[in-house]
Amino acid sequence: MKKGYLAVTPLKEMGNSNVGQPRARRLKEALHSSIEASLRSDAEVPSSVFTQLYLEAEQLQQTQEDRAEKEDDDEEKYSEPGSATIPCQLRPHVEEHCRLDGFCQSGKDLRLESIGNTILEVPPGFILVGATSPRLPDNILVCAVDHMFLPDSTGQNSLLGFLGNCVGCGKKGFRYFTEFSEHINLKTGFQPKKQTYLQYYLLRDSHGRLVRGPAICWESR
Repeated sequence: MKKGYLAVTPLKEMGNSNVGQPRARRLKEALHSSIEASLRSDAEVPSSVFTQLYLEAEQLQQTQEDRAEKEDDDEEKYSEPGSATIPCQLRPHVEEHCRLDGFCQSGKDLRLESIGNTILEVPPGFILVGATSPRLPDNILVCAVDHMFLPDSTGQNSLLGFLGNCVGCGKKGFRYFTEFSEHINLKTGFQPKKQTYLQYYLLRDSHGRLVRGPAICWESR
């Protein structure tokens, strides 16, 4: 054989090949590249590409199998009953509220007898009033209400609507008494009226303790 020339024996078609179409195409491309490289090279014998192709295909298949096996292991890990480790994104978000009588939904005590000595934040224009709960007949719940939505001493000049704050957790801006009564757990049922449950003004005595004052004079209840 003369230097610079390569004898190529035609490949016979194989029957049921395990390589498949993608591997056959890559084999053909690599063979052409090898022939072209050998024609340009001074080497007597061109380097073989068959071993490289088969090894590359086997390594690719092994990598895919290892990846699939790892994914199966991860699924089994998080699906096992009683598994202690659960990713944060898989944990359901559950919002819980305190439903205890005398406490707001944030779990803060609102009973006058419990927080009478506490210094409470009362914004300008708001006053402290006592709400009665049908489930706590012997207790008064402390609330902060905008005075414009309360009547004067004659039972008049009260604006319709409501604006109140929770003195327990500090949540502000309740625009509806229904929403506010639910937050402080009055459990009054459907559409409670402020005239029914806001019954007393709250005052500080000579010792600075918050006590029950005069009744709120609603014109009609």
